[in-house]
Amino acid sequence: MAKYKMHVLVCGGTGCTASRSHEIVDNLQAVLRDKGLEEDVQVILTGCFGFCEKGPIVKIMPDNTFYTEVKPEDAKEIVEEHIIKGRKVTRLLYTDPEKKEHVSDSKHMGFYKKQLRIALRNCGFIDPENIEEYIANDGYAAVAKCLTEYTPAQVIDEIKLSGLRGRGGGGFPTGMKWEIASKNHADQKYVVCNADEGDPGAFMD
Repeated sequence: MAKYKMHVLVCGGTGCTASRSHEIVDNLQAVLRDKGLEEDVQVILTGCFGFCEKGPIVKIMPDNTFYTEVKPEDAKEIVEEHIIKGRKVTRLLYTDPEKKEHVSDSKHMGFYKKQLRIALRNCGFIDPENIEEYIANDGYAAVAKCLTEYTPAQVIDEIKLSGLRGRGGGGFPTGMKWEIASKNHADQKYVVCNADEGDPGAFMD
């Protein structure tokens, strides 16, 4: 398995895809091959970074440089300047709207400072279409624990303690919903699923 020195994360969310992020990936990979760097630098199409207004987003790891509004034709400069020479491409860095200063690390951006991602903490870091990357980041670990260590009642208690709620307008407590369903004694039970989402590009259901 290859050990890469750097990773280039390119947003593959709906907004960035509409702004040709897939072409950015193709161009980056082409330039890296041309420079003989494909064994040292890996380009990864990730899930949404969340900052759609400033997309397409390209993040360089491990230095966490955050490039905004990147175009496919910027790929050559990113490779030649940042990856080869170690110089950030200043014109692609985020500009703080109040201080009018460039911010290269997303941790110092006002947009991200107050955010604490839990369920979506791996967005922007892993390929959402690669199950192996998900598993490598403890994906399904909680399910395994529920199936091997907890009773159904204990699982419900954990969900109730978590405060998890439905994403609909009612925000009904999930643990309470599961508890009500579990107390309904019947030979056959049904799951009713809302399998349609009307928001364009939402893909929630």
